[in-house]
Amino acid sequence: MEHIKKAVPGLVEKYNAKGTETYEKMVPIILKKGVESVNLSMFSDEMKVNVLNAVGEELIKKGKIEDAIKTFVQTGNKQKLVEIGDDFASKGMYSDAIDCYHMAENKDRLRRTGETCLRDGQMIDAIRAYKLLNDKDMLLKVGEECIKREKYDSAIEVFQLLANRMKLIEVGDRCVKTERVEALPFAEKAYAAADEKEKLNKLGDLYLKKESLSDAYRVYNTAGNEMMMVFLKENFGVN
Repeated sequence: MEHIKKAVPGLVEKYNAKGTETYEKMVPIILKKGVESVNLSMFSDEMKVNVLNAVGEELIKKGKIEDAIKTFVQTGNKQKLVEIGDDFASKGMYSDAIDCYHMAENKDRLRRTGETCLRDGQMIDAIRAYKLLNDKDMLLKVGEECIKREKYDSAIEVFQLLANRMKLIEVGDRCVKTERVEALPFAEKAYAAADEKEKLNKLGDLYLKKESLSDAYRVYNTAGNEMMMVFLKENFGVN
């Protein structure tokens, strides 16, 4: 993946500086055959872990970071996963960093990354970090910030996660008040998530006023307004 390749130089430099243990001499033939194809059952658990960790480090040197991550997950090497995550984070690759921290079960790093993403406006990654932490207070804070930044889709995602009906309605109202056509689908999504039929009907009326009949029909359908659906279908052929 192209975005992961950006992290390769720093990681290669870090791991090239390490010394070589006896078991590391097995690495080239293991890589040649393929890690998944090699049978290491004859070795002790400690030996297998050492061999696979050495394989993981060599994979990083070769720029095969995704394969290295899989190997470190297999060995349960949380320290290496955190190191890779830190390298991703230093390059602003927060989604990949979050993946590594989650696999390493490092809540402190997840929280720190969530704070950074929230501060920098990377709301999708902030939501993911706090969702993994099950931190409802911070998710609420992210949702509020999403409203301020007019990132309505992310705000809806957060308030759906929190089952916060009032906040969903607030998002819908904010979208309608912008009077921007491109914001209205988010209002529809928010009201539908809140099961707010009265607001949906008013939104349908707004579309009707704008003569956007297919949009009006869709919203009335979501609201369960059979009367207006029949009206549009019988008189204007909308369905």
